[in-house]
Amino acid sequence: MTSPFNESLYNASLQALTDNGVPSELAEKASQVIASDDPTKSDLGRSDCDREIINQTMNHYWQHQKEDK
Repeated sequence: MTSPFNESLYNASLQALTDNGVPSELAEKASQVIASDDPTKSDLGRSDCDREIINQTMNHYWQHQKEDK
């Protein structure tokens, strides 16, 4: 059984990521992963591909944070 998709979490994540310099296509993919997380499963039920998307997203996010300082 997969965790239900959380539309509110998806929208909040997408907005926060794009507002902070993450390219929209990557922000959309990461937000889909985040909105589908299952807290009852190990590593939130994320696949290797999901983890790679989140890693790429956070690299963009943190790079943008450094540029703002």
